[in-house]
Amino acid sequence: MTMREEPAAGNEMLAHPFLDDSNTQQAVKVVMQGELLTLPDMGPTGRPIKTSANLCALIQFQAWSPRYNLMTGEPELAGADGERLGGSEAGQRSALVDACQLAGVPDAAIDEHLVAICERHSYHPVRHWLEHGAPWDGIPRINAVIATLNAANSDYASAVLHAWLVGCVAALYQPRWHSKLVPVLAGGQSYRKSAWVSRLAAVVPGSTLDCAINPDKPDDLRRAVSAWIVELAELESTTRHEAGSLKAFITRESDCYRLPYARCMTTKKRQTSFIATVNGSDFLRDTTGNTRFAVIELAAAADVDRLNEILGWSWNAGRLSLADPEQLRQFWLEVKARYESGATWFLDDATVALAALVNDAHTDKGAYYEVIYHHHLSRPLASSEWLTASELCARHGEKLSMASNWGKALRLLVSEGKLQSRRERSNRTEYLLPVDTPKATGKADK
Repeated sequence: MTMREEPAAGNEMLAHPFLDDSNTQQAVKVVMQGELLTLPDMGPTGRPIKTSANLCALIQFQAWSPRYNLMTGEPELAGADGERLGGSEAGQRSALVDACQLAGVPDAAIDEHLVAICERHSYHPVRHWLEHGAPWDGIPRINAVIATLNAANSDYASAVLHAWLVGCVAALYQPRWHSKLVPVLAGGQSYRKSAWVSRLAAVVPGSTLDCAINPDKPDDLRRAVSAWIVELAELESTTRHEAGSLKAFITRESDCYRLPYARCMTTKKRQTSFIATVNGSDFLRDTTGNTRFAVIELAAAADVDRLNEILGWSWNAGRLSLADPEQLRQFWLEVKARYESGATWFLDDATVALAALVNDAHTDKGAYYEVIYHHHLSRPLASSEWLTASELCARHGEKLSMASNWGKALRLLVSEGKLQSRRERSNRTEYLLPVDTPKATGKADK
């Protein structure tokens, strides 16, 4: 069940077919930092050209170790201390450009070859963190961690979060992985929901972030899949159009985008798990996509102090630190043990049904749905009549051009079992609606 990764350290990884003594007759020797750098590939003018062999020789000369970060989807160069060169994408590129300029290698070699060189030695920083250290100590922590959330329905929250946690680990190991589960923590603004998520997810630098996502925007897409666990922010402000895009985005197995310096598109296997936090209600916009979400209502603020104690965090006068990192790692090793024992990251049928009931209370079904429910279904009325969407539209003083909106709301009520419908001649659909006045006999307004 374990997928092997290439080692990501050691300059011996830079073995290249052109970097050997037998090819040095065409090479140029450049003095850098008082030492001799041999570049194997020259152009007709005797200048170094933008080949992968020349870039490899330069990287090897600098004692940098190339690696490809599967979490961020970026090529990296590590220095002798194992840290990323320059500390960031911009710092790394600056150092590379400097080295190329000093050696006479065209800067274009970076854009052409760096990704390919680094892809030979891929690693995932979270997986590396999990696998390098003591094995799981056998002490259960998962249930205690979930209990600190103070969910209104603790059994339901446990079922959802157990599956989600297993999915987070499965994302690191499954050759092909996708998830249809996004827990949504719903509670007051001071319920410490984001703090709860952060304590679980901040295992290595960059392993978690929170962001609003519009999958139709390339920058949003790249940012959203560049961490292991991503908290979806501003779910309440998602438009209906964005909700449709988000629904499709959540269940993808891979993502395609262009890195700033890359010549071609990058296809990145999905290894990101999503969780959302919201303060209000009516934040689910697309009734057909709500099965992706499982709303967990909080009865009180999350007990972050107890969570800190379980996972080894320390909070002192506004300063947060991971005082005992092994406790957090042991928590995730327990989750990994559940994954390895065959636990699933999909909800069972009973939990799916319960999630649908909870989600319904937080779904914005539109103004027309609310008008129909308020005027016709929220209280007993004297009689019932079969009405078309156009007839109902006219009864409420709307123009016939709005009938399609009324029809959409009526169909939703039928699908929920709150109304009956029947099909009449000429493809005419009627709905049985409680009314307090007889049906108007005049023509509807045009």
